[in-house]
Amino acid sequence: MLDHLFLDTVSVLRAALEESLLERGQDEDRLVYDLYTGELMWETSVNLPGDGEPPKLSASISLDWQTWSQSAWRSLTMGEDVEEMPEIGIEVIFRAQRLAARPALADLLAVLPEESIEVGGDRLARSGPVVEEAFDEDAPTPEVAVEVVYEGAYRLPAPANRDTSGLGPVVLPAWPGQRVVGGDALSARSGATRQLPSATEATLNALGTWVASTLVRLADLDLEYLPPPEDPEA
Repeated sequence: MLDHLFLDTVSVLRAALEESLLERGQDEDRLVYDLYTGELMWETSVNLPGDGEPPKLSASISLDWQTWSQSAWRSLTMGEDVEEMPEIGIEVIFRAQRLAARPALADLLAVLPEESIEVGGDRLARSGPVVEEAFDEDAPTPEVAVEVVYEGAYRLPAPANRDTSGLGPVVLPAWPGQRVVGGDALSARSGATRQLPSATEATLNALGTWVASTLVRLADLDLEYLPPPEDPEA
């Protein structure tokens, strides 16, 4: 059974990314359900408008709703006590690719601070940058890419003590183009978000704005990019 809270969370964050005028990559919006563990994960990838294909800069975002958090949330909604408040795992990966040369990492990290903005009283922590080099026999220089990962979790506030079993379906905001790939078991729904408190919506909106503003700051760096690959069908 898909959890209304998690789909509400996805809905609000998707809307925040869309309102920040970010574009979603082709077939890059996926909802995954693990039949063995019961865990839910949502993944998407966004980039600045008109950034080419593949884009020079992108942000891959994933939300993880683990089984223990689902159980803790259901207990809370029934007025029961829990040992640990449920949380939704968050990962954001900023990627610069199609680079003509290895960039000065100090310049890159200057616009990628060690921690994200505040996410429900906590912050996402940045890992060290990962540099990739792809060699092509026909190219004089390798194509370089750099990834920086932010990881953390949003600890959910306690819900109002009420029975949520009768809530209706939730809605995912419209997004231009195909929203999910086949087999993701995500169908069209109608209704309004119902379980998220205003503080959680504000946190998710701020997270979407932070992703967009970070991509803009990366785009302002003086990095040398390779031209987009030629379309073989052109």
